[in-house]
Amino acid sequence: MSNKVDKITKSATALVVFALIGKFMGFARETLIANYFGAQVETDAFVAALKSTNLITAIVSNAIANTFIPMLSKVRADEGEGQVAYHTNNMLIMSVVVSILLTVLGIFAAPLIVGFVGKGFDAETFNLTLQLTKIGMPVMIFSAIVGVMTGYLQSQGRFGATGAIPIPLNVVYIFYLIVLSDQFGVVGLTIASVLAILAQALFLLPETIKAGHKYFFAFNLRDKYVIHALELSMPVLLSVAINDINIAINTSFASGLEEGTVSWLNFANKLNVLILGIFIAAITSIVFPIMSKAFSEKDIDGGRQSMALATRLIFLITIPATVGLMVLARPIVEIAFQRGKFTAYDAEMTAQALIFYAPALTALSLNTLLNRVYYSLQDTITPLIISAIAVSLNVFLNFLLVKFLGHRGLALALTLGTNISVFISFMGLRKKLGHIYGWSYLRAVIKDLISALLMGLVTYFSFFGLISLLPVLGSRLIYKLLVLLFSVFLSVITYGALTYFLGVGEVKMAVDMIKSKRKH
Repeated sequence: MSNKVDKITKSATALVVFALIGKFMGFARETLIANYFGAQVETDAFVAALKSTNLITAIVSNAIANTFIPMLSKVRADEGEGQVAYHTNNMLIMSVVVSILLTVLGIFAAPLIVGFVGKGFDAETFNLTLQLTKIGMPVMIFSAIVGVMTGYLQSQGRFGATGAIPIPLNVVYIFYLIVLSDQFGVVGLTIASVLAILAQALFLLPETIKAGHKYFFAFNLRDKYVIHALELSMPVLLSVAINDINIAINTSFASGLEEGTVSWLNFANKLNVLILGIFIAAITSIVFPIMSKAFSEKDIDGGRQSMALATRLIFLITIPATVGLMVLARPIVEIAFQRGKFTAYDAEMTAQALIFYAPALTALSLNTLLNRVYYSLQDTITPLIISAIAVSLNVFLNFLLVKFLGHRGLALALTLGTNISVFISFMGLRKKLGHIYGWSYLRAVIKDLISALLMGLVTYFSFFGLISLLPVLGSRLIYKLLVLLFSVFLSVITYGALTYFLGVGEVKMAVDMIKSKRKH
């Protein structure tokens, strides 16, 4: 178990470093979008169009990557490493063919898709959204390629490049926003979103070759492994993208509210899933191949242990992040976006949405992990059923809460629906695996929550206390940023000390590892 933990820790560290760089660039991208376009008609249309295409592209790329890893594990077990290249190339060609067909279908079906996502838009916003959606549809082709390459590299234990793919994506976005946005506007931004995914594929290409993969044409419709993976991917198409589907539903409801609502929810969601993209993606990406190997070799206890470790790490990271986001929602949004065309009113509305989105962070992170546990067990039907329940809950709660809380109700609906679906997912795995170390989860949640709440007091008083001491400087961005960074640093130290004092196993393990390395 110690070797497994050490492997996960080392790989996760590399992924986190790349993810931090990518997310910092993504943060800069969103800041530039807010600065140049604000929360107005063009931004609402771009966000809605992006949701329309991402609803399909994220599902396609994630479905391919998540079914491809177990498929390659089975190929290695049945036929050996020598046949991996053939089945990988076949999967690549078939995925491209399917994605081309989906792209054509998506362009023709764009009015229906936009009619759902932007049902409340006026004619001008609707037509612009429709135009942008059609322009953005070819992104599916490149997303499919990225999905196959990502699955191949992760199955080979190479996580560095896959963790770094947000970097080329954001380079394309940032270059466009700084250099070309004034000339080509939001239409050019949509084209840039397609080229950004192409940049990811080009970025991964040399890494796959370095990993030993040889590209050649292979197109066999009778390939039993690829057919099995594609069959598994059909239910995965929905279950792996539950957050994207729910966000699209929220966008649909938001389009009927005041101008800017779609953008407020989008910016709030981007801030909320920042932690998800940095730390949780690293954990789940690394644990997934380990679980797939364990379960394919009938090592049920080994798979359970990997799941348990990842689950406790998710609790350790996301619970304090949730508290911090709720306490510091307004200053975070102000520092991130309030400049240019993004007004103080926009910041206030975005911060309100963030407060209601934040409690979904742990559930969203666990959903990503638990889906992969099911896929490792070759079960794609259960996650699909649970995802359907979650989407249905989100729709019902949207109807119920939007009347009383407006756009905050849409954020709360997603939070409640996601948490309920994750609880159901845990119960399903408990039935399937016999036991899942449930008491260790409960102890971890209690200890992490106590530590996070006490940390929240430190967070609140350290930030707002320092701001109130110098109210004149408090309005200045650089001072507010420095105070925020100090508050976050103090909060991390406080949380780390409290969890260590309360005996959280993963924290004690990390401290022991640091002490051991210092001795050597």
